[in-house]
Amino acid sequence: MSTKPSVGVNLPHGVPGVTGETLLTWARDAERLGFSSIGINERIVYANVDAVVTLAAAAAVTEHIRIMGNIFIAAVRPPALFAKEMASLSLLAPGRFTLGVGVGARPQDHAAVQVAWEERGKLVDASLDALAALAEPGDFPHSIGPVPDPDIEILIGGASKGAIRRLLRHGHGFVGGGVNAEFTGYDIATVKAAWAEAGRDGEPRVVAGSWFCSAEREREANEWRTTYLAQGGPPDFVLGPIGAGADGVREVVESYAAAGATEVVLLPCLDDPDELHWLAEVLSDHLDPR
Repeated sequence: MSTKPSVGVNLPHGVPGVTGETLLTWARDAERLGFSSIGINERIVYANVDAVVTLAAAAAVTEHIRIMGNIFIAAVRPPALFAKEMASLSLLAPGRFTLGVGVGARPQDHAAVQVAWEERGKLVDASLDALAALAEPGDFPHSIGPVPDPDIEILIGGASKGAIRRLLRHGHGFVGGGVNAEFTGYDIATVKAAWAEAGRDGEPRVVAGSWFCSAEREREANEWRTTYLAQGGPPDFVLGPIGAGADGVREVVESYAAAGATEVVLLPCLDDPDELHWLAEVLSDHLDPR
């Protein structure tokens, strides 16, 4: 039996033509409207704005809402740089930074930064180890970065053997997005079973979700998502839906909650702030306005 999840929203950083002003408006409005988090996912070979820079800007214009990397592809930067950037983000949003991290699903992202696709798992491990090392007493000022906020939350994408190992070594829970609730539920069950078998207290935090749009703009949303997924993404048989219209959005939230998500993050297909305000009206019973 599912309980009512909190609801977060990604910033529309991958929508063609999105402006910096629009991204900051989304961040401020999402906080005021009561969403639980604002997130961003990372791609290299796509004309989206940079994930680290955008989250840093969002942290600077908000005070309470959780700032979420949803998700970062750790291996597209050297482990030392990853650790420095994530520790720095955690200090810009103390007590409210969630680092979602995964190996990535698009070989061209790794090729663009001259990282071998076959090495990505090892690099993710090295990156998380480097971040953890910053929390230990270091040789200031010769450390590679600042001491991260002690309340940084780390969520691991996927439920492969490597992902489970990273979860148990570094993580506080699972993060997924864009894959339908049925298949996401399999991953969540795998993660929870591994968590219990390892003797970890309580349950892992679980964040998952899919796209949304108002009913009147469903055609635009589908056109954009087709472009966004043209260079790779979940195959059709596991692709998450676009929750179009009020009923569609509620169905998306309910389906991921039933699969085990305690927070559902909705991914915008359009950058119009009216879409965010519409979403807040539809899901007002899930939000905590300020």
